[in-house]
Parts: sequence; C-alpha cells; structure tokens
Amino acid sequence: MTKTKILCSLGPKSEDPVTIKQLLDAGASAFRLSAAHYGLNRLIQLITLLNEIRSDSSKVFSIIVDLPGSKLRAKLPSNLESMELTEGETVLLAENELQTSKKQIFLSEPTVIRQLGKDDEVLLDDGKAILRVVRKQEKSVECVVERGATIKKNAGVNLPTIKLSIPSFTDRDKDIIEATANLSVDYYCLSFVRSPKDVQEARNFLDSLDLKSAILVKIETKEALDYFEQICSLGDGIIVARGDLAAETSLEKLPVLQKMLIMRASKFKIPVIVATQLLESMVQKDHPTRTEVTDTANAILDGADALLLTVETAIGERPVLVVETMKKIVESVEEHLDELGMWFDVRRKESSVDSSDAIAKSSYEIARETRAKLIIASTASGSTARRVSYFRPSCPILATTPRERTYYQLPIIWGVVPVLVPEVYSVDIMLHVAIEKAKALGYVKSSDTVVITLGTPCGVVGTTNMLKIHIVE
Repeated sequence: MTKTKILCSLGPKSEDPVTIKQLLDAGASAFRLSAAHYGLNRLIQLITLLNEIRSDSSKVFSIIVDLPGSKLRAKLPSNLESMELTEGETVLLAENELQTSKKQIFLSEPTVIRQLGKDDEVLLDDGKAILRVVRKQEKSVECVVERGATIKKNAGVNLPTIKLSIPSFTDRDKDIIEATANLSVDYYCLSFVRSPKDVQEARNFLDSLDLKSAILVKIETKEALDYFEQICSLGDGIIVARGDLAAETSLEKLPVLQKMLIMRASKFKIPVIVATQLLESMVQKDHPTRTEVTDTANAILDGADALLLTVETAIGERPVLVVETMKKIVESVEEHLDELGMWFDVRRKESSVDSSDAIAKSSYEIARETRAKLIIASTASGSTARRVSYFRPSCPILATTPRERTYYQLPIIWGVVPVLVPEVYSVDIMLHVAIEKAKALGYVKSSDTVVITLGTPCGVVGTTNMLKIHIVE
C-alpha cells in the first residue's frame, strides 16, 4: 500500500464490479461518484454496489459522493452533442433557444446570464474555450470567441469576473444527501463553495438527518481563497480542484496556490487531496507524459494526503493501468520523502498546539529514534491517526478503531492502515488486540519495536494521553 492514497472516480469505463475489484487490487483507497453525471436511481445502485463489494472484500476503502453544487454547465441545442467554437466568431449565451443563425449556448442556471455585462469573461471546459461578452441583450448576451475549442454538452462553465448570486449548497444537493442517507456514504464533496456559510449550511443539513458522513470541500473559486482558513476549520478535508481553480484565477498562479493551500490546510490536521489532470493523457494512451509524472511527484512532495484521478478512471480506456501507473510513481517518490520533503521538516519543528498534538509528534520522534516498524494509533474519531500522519513518519500508521464510520473514513489519510477492532475498556486488552492485529497483517514480528498511542478512559473521543514503546514478543 502506498502512503499517499490513490482515489478513483468511477464512470462508464470503471463502474462494473470486476473493474472496481481490479482497481482495489491495483491500489485504490477510495471511489468517487460524481452525482452531477448520474440520476438518483443510478447513483443509489452504484453506492449499493460499492457497499456490497467492501462487505465481501478484505480491502477497506472509502465511498465519496461528489455533490453537483452550483457548478454551471453548458447546454447545447438538443440536436448537438458538441460544438466547434472558432476564434473570432460570434456566439450567443441565451436563456432559451432563439430564432437566429448564430451559434447558441445555454447555461444550466439560465438566469445567471442576466448578471453578465460587457467585457465579462466566460470560460468553457476549464478554459479550453474563452468567450468575451461584447453586447448585452434582453435574455441573452452576445460573445466573441477569444480562444477556440470543441466543447461537449454539459461542459463546465466559469465566470471569473462576476460573483454568482446562486447558492453553493443547492436543493439538488440536499435531495441527493437525503436519497443516500442510509447507504453508508463516508464523504460528501461540496462543490463551488464560496464562503464558510456554505460549509456550515451543509453541516447543519447533515446534522438534521443525524448523518455522521464527513465533508470534503472542493476549493475551486476565488471567493473560497478569501475564506480558506475558516473553510478548513469547518470541513473534514479539502480537495484542490485544479481545473476550476485555474479557470477562476489563472494558470500561472496554480503551482504556488497548490503548495500554499496544502501547507495552510495541513495545519488543521485534515486530509488534503489534489485533483485534475494528474495523468489525463492516459485517457487514451497507455503511458503518462513526463510532465504528468513530475506534476504528480510534486503534489506528493507538497504534502498531499491523496491524489484523485477523475476522467482517467471514469472514461479512460485503461482505468486499471492508470492506477497501476500512479502507484509506481507514488512508490518511487515515497522512497525519497525524507530527503526531499522540506515541508515536512517545517511541520516537525512546530510547537505543539495541545497535549494530543504533543503525543502525536512524540510518537513520530520516538518511532524515528527507535527505528520502530509501526506506529499504532488507537482512535475513536480518527483524530489521533490524522495527527500522527501530519508528521509523515517513515513507518506505517496502524489505526485501530471500534467505530465502523471512522474505519471507513480513514483510508484516504496519508500513511494510515485502518483496522476495525472490538470495543474494549481495558488498556491491557486494547494493547493486546492491537499487537495481534499488527502481527496478523504482517506489519510486525517478534522483537520488533512498536510505538503505541492511546487514551484513557478507553473509547472516549479526545482522550489521547498515553504513549508506549512496545517490543513485540
């Protein structure tokens, strides 16, 4: 297993049981379903399938549902699957189909067109095509094509020069959550978040349904950057969604943005996931470009907990090969993390915020000094495992938990191997169970050194207060 986790998006090329199991064997730690591309019935079918697979599998993985949010999409005339846009030509963005010889594009939220004015930019498909508004009309705007491309129906639309008035957490999002509430979804992704209020609204909605699913916040708008710390404090993880983020800001800012967002989010001890165009050439080819390999490596060195494959595994011709290739890249980079991971040295020199942080940091330091084979983190909520992961120890982190929800949320955390254990109320029994699990999984053998973090009273959230060096008998 790689320490940097590999997450796969499912789609037409990968949503059958055989391929899903092959992706697991190849190294996948989680599966993402983009609700924007599924009807409710099909979404429910796929979540049910994933639950069936993990109940029969020895491999643990997370189920992630990506909510559509207020993502704008391009709608084309009903007879078209795609449209060729040529630089310099005129295109209408219209609320409804008009009687005209000009090319027309509609938006999934038609009233947004009324917010557009002269000189506003319209980016299609992450900026592959760029339109500029030249004239505003009653129920349409006339645009000139500044960058031509072929766009497909339902291509994403970004309007970087205006602030949208539509809500980020939509009624459709709520319908999807309600419909999947009893299906053991581990994470819901919030799309196009613009303020902390959007995250809090989603959290309140989950609470109203008594749902313990975690929230991943996709960072893909300029407004989200303005409130980044507050958003991190409310979410359970973030996704650096580089396609929309680049369209909303600018391509040249993206490399530094990625590094800064990972660094700032990691301080909250939440997982940071990097997504978009990691190995996109493999949608059609059987090998990545050198640029993609370097990009993937840099995301790992920047401190990403996980890498999210999107179109590569959803519509790519060889989804399993993509994961196998990603795994090789990750393994190669992880051999040199201690030499090249300068951000991790910065983390290790920080002062501890509280006693739990101090225990986590000490577990890393003692594991390094004693050359421990394993760190065992006994955790109810998963917080202890995430804190230890923050310091990027060279040995694996075995996270033992009696809570099924925590067990299924931990697979996306860097370096963590989740293990489900019985609820116990004795430290001695807890230690015995953890060591026996580690031996059974092949992580330790007789005479190996293990560092163990746990808390008393047992099973109570937020009580990590013990650290033990243990020699396996």
